[in-house]
Amino acid sequence: MREIYKKIPQLIESDQYGAYCTVVETKGSTPQKPGSKLLILPNLKNIGTLGGGCVEAEARRQAIGLMQEGEPRLLEFQLDSDYGWDDGLICGGNMKIFIDIPKSTNEAEIYLQLQQLNYAKVPLVCATVVESDQQNVQVGMKRVYATNGDRIGTLGNTTLEEDIEKKISEVLEQNQAELIQTEDKMSVFLEPLQPRPTLLIAGAGHVGQALCRLGTWLDFDVTIVDDRADFASTERLPEADEIIIGDIAEELGKYPKNHLTYVVIVTRGHQHDESALHSVVESDARYIGLIGSRRKIKLIFDDLQDEGVPIEKLKRVYAPIGLHINSKTVPEIAVSIASQLIQIRNGDGKGQSFDEKPSNMPTIRFLEKSE
Repeated sequence: MREIYKKIPQLIESDQYGAYCTVVETKGSTPQKPGSKLLILPNLKNIGTLGGGCVEAEARRQAIGLMQEGEPRLLEFQLDSDYGWDDGLICGGNMKIFIDIPKSTNEAEIYLQLQQLNYAKVPLVCATVVESDQQNVQVGMKRVYATNGDRIGTLGNTTLEEDIEKKISEVLEQNQAELIQTEDKMSVFLEPLQPRPTLLIAGAGHVGQALCRLGTWLDFDVTIVDDRADFASTERLPEADEIIIGDIAEELGKYPKNHLTYVVIVTRGHQHDESALHSVVESDARYIGLIGSRRKIKLIFDDLQDEGVPIEKLKRVYAPIGLHINSKTVPEIAVSIASQLIQIRNGDGKGQSFDEKPSNMPTIRFLEKSE
């Protein structure tokens, strides 16, 4: 998403057109959900996907034609035998795909400000007119509604803008894109754009390095902390958004943590793990995971309880860390941790509680440290 929003203003500034394709509505079984995006560049290369297969191929074909015309359009596809997968499988659903052709300096400014809000982690909703027979409301008009009060762009109709204003909280709360129809025969696509969560990794060893790579691919802002400059370097961690070199526990304690923060503790030793956990365990982080053997984790939890950390806070910690996939190698361990991060981010994660009695410990095994 960020790559697309960054590229569109660049194209406009260089007087080039791209075709910005967005799935705005689906019914039944479809390869992608509303909000899926594809940007076709002037050289006909792609950024993003609409799900692949024949639908994307046909949408892409029509979008390339619209690039020449410079006009946006809403396309509709029935996923029957005409638009099945290339291998013959048929989804059986219905998709509406909006093909936008951003070309004005006003549109470029909207995307630039949208990027700034997203980097500042401000939740927002982007409203786009995808159908209209009103003279003053043109297809492709956009308005951004940010929770900090910013309103960027216009839909060409004050009443329409006010009506959508009333839906913003609901759209953000449900976090689902939707296509709304107005009484004036207009269709407006409302897309919630939530801030990217931060993956805060304590430890730049082998697991931290592998997880940094996966985290970026999975749409996290990745910050990694270590006290070893030779490990915490841009050469070893080119995907990291931020690298912090310093005392691990101290830097973790200073780092701002909230419901968008996912903390993974994979340092090189028991003492570092314990001090790192102590510095974050009472924070508001959405996720805190600790790697290590069952014995090590019990010792750390016992120590922290002796230091006054409430057991309720320790119960929030994912230890064992990661999903049970019988992982053995460093990449496999990183995949198991990343899978759990996805589970929690998508609202399907259930906390694993720690109990000092071995008979009550979780049955999922603890991953052994490999660094």
